[in-house]
Amino acid sequence: MKVPETYLCVDIGTSSMKGGLFTGDGRMRGFARAGFRRSGGAHWDPETWSRGLRSLVRKLAPDRPAGVVISGNGPTLVPLGADGKPLGGALLWLDKNETPVSGQRSMFLPKAAWFRDRHPEEYEKTRFFLPCPEYLSHRLGGEIFAVSPSAEFSEYLWTGKSLAAYGLESGMFPPVVAPGTRVGAVTPGASRSFGLPAGTPLYAGGPDFLMSLLGTATVRPGRVCDRAGTSEGINYCSDRPVPSRSLRCLPHIVPGLYNVAGILSSTGRLFDWFRRLSGQNGRSYEDMILAMGEISGSRGFSRPDLPWFFPSLHRGAAWEFSRGMFIGLGADHGKNEMGLAVVESIGFAVRQAVQVLEEHGCRVDELRLSGGQAKNPAWNRMKADMVGKTLRVPEVEDAELLGSLIVTLQGRGEYAGLAEAAENLVRFPAEYPPDEKNHARYTEIYRRYLRAYARFQTALKGC
Repeated sequence: MKVPETYLCVDIGTSSMKGGLFTGDGRMRGFARAGFRRSGGAHWDPETWSRGLRSLVRKLAPDRPAGVVISGNGPTLVPLGADGKPLGGALLWLDKNETPVSGQRSMFLPKAAWFRDRHPEEYEKTRFFLPCPEYLSHRLGGEIFAVSPSAEFSEYLWTGKSLAAYGLESGMFPPVVAPGTRVGAVTPGASRSFGLPAGTPLYAGGPDFLMSLLGTATVRPGRVCDRAGTSEGINYCSDRPVPSRSLRCLPHIVPGLYNVAGILSSTGRLFDWFRRLSGQNGRSYEDMILAMGEISGSRGFSRPDLPWFFPSLHRGAAWEFSRGMFIGLGADHGKNEMGLAVVESIGFAVRQAVQVLEEHGCRVDELRLSGGQAKNPAWNRMKADMVGKTLRVPEVEDAELLGSLIVTLQGRGEYAGLAEAAENLVRFPAEYPPDEKNHARYTEIYRRYLRAYARFQTALKGC
């Protein structure tokens, strides 16, 4: 019996790296995760990703994969010297170290300009700037490239015009290739370092959010992906651009479509922060949500004496959760009451993002989930009730991994287009429709939350 070919798909997140071993029919035969520990300060050693990949390869033990593809977070850049080694730390998307130029769309060049202005000596030694997944692919195969699905999308990476506007040297920024392009093979040196067979084909992945659109089959106008990681985005597939200050509109990975997103900053980080704050590191998120649900069901719907949690900034659909505070917190409140306030704030942020999309003509009927939060049934039920939309959970919850498989198979010529591949390979074994009574109760809480939040913001302005 012929053993089916397998593909190693890797996604570089902000707090961890995930890997999946897939067969060509979209079935995941193995999954592994490597967590990251970030030291204090802004420095991020790109070798952290190399260590993570070695860990994934050891855990998944791929024999001789038919291909390796890597996606990752962004906009993150790694400056490389002439020897191919990083010069200092990676310029992470999360750090917001940027020197923007008015009128320019690039999300990467502001970071390179900041690096030039703040670290001129290292900049002078820089040979190339690479996004983070392309950096790790370079470590495997030695090729220099960046990934963009279209010329329209390349404006958000770099073009000759944008490089001139920033005064950056064009030779430092490699040419772009399409997702799924074969970009060399694992070198003998990389084979010894990472444990992958020499000669294993490498394929271009790309930005993680684009891979999640494919991995949830959000490839038709009107479909919506709720992608939750360290940050969260409510991503609407549109057949037209939707200009708005409160939404981010980018070209879709499928030609002719657009991704219109409400961005929620650091919701996943907020989950992790509260877990540590409340001393529940060893407790599953499922158990935490169930305990919060008991508070909500017994007395939370009327919310007597329960605290609120307010993020630090609210601009349309962009809710900033990197900072925030509890309001109305009393001595009789414990971790479950505090936790309920946190998860309500996240659920209401998602509801607000959906509301803003619909105000812009983007009708939302359901949310296709992607990310770690999708693995929590109790949170899915609660979130569906809060938002009032059916949540659909794909078979591969870490949809970026399946999206990477999709671009690889399409690049190998096994599918005529990305949308066709996604429709064939993405499956949804579970869904969570909202409970009408609970949704009505949460609607009243949501209205009270917004009124209280408005008063909170007014008070802050008066300080």
